[in-house]
Amino acid sequence: MKPITPVFLGLFIAAAGANAAVVINTEFEIGPGGVGSTFTPSYVVSNSDLINGLIPASFSGDFAAVEFSGGLPVMNDGVYGVITEPGGAPDRTHGAFGLGGGGSATGISVTYNLGSNPSGYNISSVAVYGGWNDNGRDQQLYTFSYSLIGDPGFVTLTTVNFNPAVGASLQTANRSTLTEDALPFLASGVDAVRFDFPGGAENGYTGYAELDVIGSAVPEPGASVFSLAGILALAGRRRR
Repeated sequence: MKPITPVFLGLFIAAAGANAAVVINTEFEIGPGGVGSTFTPSYVVSNSDLINGLIPASFSGDFAAVEFSGGLPVMNDGVYGVITEPGGAPDRTHGAFGLGGGGSATGISVTYNLGSNPSGYNISSVAVYGGWNDNGRDQQLYTFSYSLIGDPGFVTLTTVNFNPAVGASLQTANRSTLTEDALPFLASGVDAVRFDFPGGAENGYTGYAELDVIGSAVPEPGASVFSLAGILALAGRRRR
């Protein structure tokens, strides 16, 4: 059997030489507006991503500080929720959103440990969903970072600053998606992810409906070798 090490080496060189860059895609949807109206966006959030349902390893600030927000639990529960326009500030409830804005009274940062896989996890994409019952607090302003197995420090991947152009008194839902333009993954060997919400957000704080971190466990090295060996053996038999 031919040695398979050069195959891995070739793949590594190809990946290392790629012109890698994070791609940020943003989009938004607009609801009907009007007193008593509701709006359910067409977005389908993930209920099986790497942080779905996880309790944060740590957080700072209060993501449910004001306006009856749902807080941290709604930001990774696998549901977007319904945006309402009940018609009057005293009656507004924003159970679909957690609040990020960097101030001491709203969410500042949240960190999730991904799991116990010894080789960590591959991150394929990140999607952040936000919105509000009007155009006053619908900005996305956050930084996404990750840490690698064996290294407690965090690496900043990118910062998103997206404020959709929406008319007054119209519900708005938005989504930002982070992907990689050349490599298979945004990061590999990841053991934790962090979202930071800096100061300067629109009107002090804005609404976030869901944080999705899409990826999978990194296979054990031995499993990868045996898998590749099996593929090569099968290819050899087919050539006969």
